[in-house]
Amino acid sequence: MRGNVLVLTVCSSLWRISIDIIWPYLSLYVMALGGEYETIGQVMAVGNLASMLLYPLGGYIADYQGRIKVMAYMTYVYAFTFLIFVFTESWLWVAVGMFMQSLVTFYIPAMQALMADSIPADKRGIGFAATMAIPGAFGVASPLIGGWLIDQIGIKTAIKGLYGAGFFAALLVATLRLKYLKEVREVSGPGLNITVARVPGLVWESYKDMIRTVRGASSSLIRYSLLVMATTFVVSMVSPFWIIRATEIIGLNTWQWGTLSLINGSINVLLSFPAGKIVDRFNKRWVAGICLIACGIPCFLYLRATTFIHVAILLAASTIPNTFINPVFQTMFIDMTPPDKRGRMIAALGGAGIWVTGGAWATGIFAMMSITVGTLLSGYVYRINNQLPWLILSGTLVLLGIMMIVFVKDTEPEG
Repeated sequence: MRGNVLVLTVCSSLWRISIDIIWPYLSLYVMALGGEYETIGQVMAVGNLASMLLYPLGGYIADYQGRIKVMAYMTYVYAFTFLIFVFTESWLWVAVGMFMQSLVTFYIPAMQALMADSIPADKRGIGFAATMAIPGAFGVASPLIGGWLIDQIGIKTAIKGLYGAGFFAALLVATLRLKYLKEVREVSGPGLNITVARVPGLVWESYKDMIRTVRGASSSLIRYSLLVMATTFVVSMVSPFWIIRATEIIGLNTWQWGTLSLINGSINVLLSFPAGKIVDRFNKRWVAGICLIACGIPCFLYLRATTFIHVAILLAASTIPNTFINPVFQTMFIDMTPPDKRGRMIAALGGAGIWVTGGAWATGIFAMMSITVGTLLSGYVYRINNQLPWLILSGTLVLLGIMMIVFVKDTEPEG
């Protein structure tokens, strides 16, 4: 691990330390500021919606202009959005903060493309696993610390202080990216000549280019992306309410939830390197399909949990197969995309990942749409019946696992 891979991994580690201490409790923070079940989903959806607006521009710049500067400068902007969360007393401003943070993350396709280009094609499984496991190791205790702080000083004071610390961590990450990352592929032609006046035109051109890029995608990549979109949709529809059910119905406190996050994070770290090796060695669609099916079972049984021990066993049972899903999802997507279109493909169809008990993430606008709709519906579905989200999630994961095995072709690495 050296060069860009090392720098990106160090930056991700800093992110995980500062973000993982907050994110598991964001739903509780929204409710503490006066929000309702539906409000939680709306706040999350606003963030996802903002992510989509400029995402095609990020992929467009990554392929035609370069990747380093857009990543670094937008990370500086991202840092200052933390201050919104520090000074707010309303869930409406939490939504504003989520919108502003997500709006500037259009640099993520550039970061994903830079990482993909920096890892040898025959080692992508173990490479992506390593870049997830090492940051995960640094952030593994963060939820426990966050839960303890909330129990000690209250959720409002704790979350505000933690966002303040996150502001300084983000400034450091931006500086590291700007100073130490290096471009790994030459950009042909004169570049885009980016100015403020040209940004609206570049956004429009990036959207048109995104449509052209999707039309040029292989049928295998389209089928795979649709299945991943469906996966991120159902995971997002449940993700804000794992902790809500745990605290309101099962009776756990935030310190106990943080302990569970520590246990599951440790499992993920321990299994990530073996998972990466298995992804490189075995048939990827079978690994993805079997693990999706395996995740569906503990999701259903969560509805029967009544004690801390029950929840601990079920979350661990979902974490084990989930550890294999993210590196295999990343590897399959990169294997199906040509290097010269990788930034735009990531911004359009995008890689994605899930933490069944925590949420979904995506680097493409279409997967982001599915996450946005899922989070928007989450509060309404939970209000209708507080068991319904998990019933939908468990059944859908089993079905999608079968479809992944049946309908997705084996992948061969692109350069």
